[in-house]
Amino acid sequence: MSSSEFNSLGKRLESALGLSKPIVAVSFNPDVSKLRRSTDVVESSCVFWTKALDGAFYTTPDQHLHCSVGAVTHGYRAAKDSLPGAGLADIDLLTSVGWIGKNDILGLPALPLEAQRNIGYAPLDKSPFVPDIVLLFADSQQAALIKEAAPDSKVTVKPTCQGLPLANEGDVVIGLGCTASRTRSGYEESEIVVTLNAKKLASFVDRLEKIAKIDGQVKAALTHAA
Repeated sequence: MSSSEFNSLGKRLESALGLSKPIVAVSFNPDVSKLRRSTDVVESSCVFWTKALDGAFYTTPDQHLHCSVGAVTHGYRAAKDSLPGAGLADIDLLTSVGWIGKNDILGLPALPLEAQRNIGYAPLDKSPFVPDIVLLFADSQQAALIKEAAPDSKVTVKPTCQGLPLANEGDVVIGLGCTASRTRSGYEESEIVVTLNAKKLASFVDRLEKIAKIDGQVKAALTHAA
């Protein structure tokens, strides 16, 4: 599929769900000649999700190392090198308060290790590249429709960024969010982060549109009956 076809899918999905924010396209190997390089220094990779709502850009590996959990899920650092006592202050803090433990870190889903990976971000309906995954912010009703369209989807909690490698492997992931991600990225406590594999997006959108149409008809009928 071309980037223009993904642009169209993005518009259809936004319309079917009635999303209030753009869907985010993410590429793990973008053509950087088509993108602006981000110079932002952020606390964690999830901050780039909200920055991508406003336009396209790409990031370099050094921008993803400020959160050691995200460095693992994004394939920049091996889990075995990110354990308590390895000299990573944020890991030591999170483990000291019991937010995450050694076995949790070792079990984190992760993109394949690639120290030089650039990552591209853009609003899906305007993306200049073909994405690997797409990410959207949904409310509980929208997430319910997504679950119906993808009954085998995974529901996850912390860390939210595990949704990216899981979606890259083919899963639809309904991430309930985590305090670290919400605090740093600024998305609402009521928002659920959904990640989907881009190769499966067309068939997903077809199913979702049918489900959303029926749901709308039921809502209209019940509202009228009341």
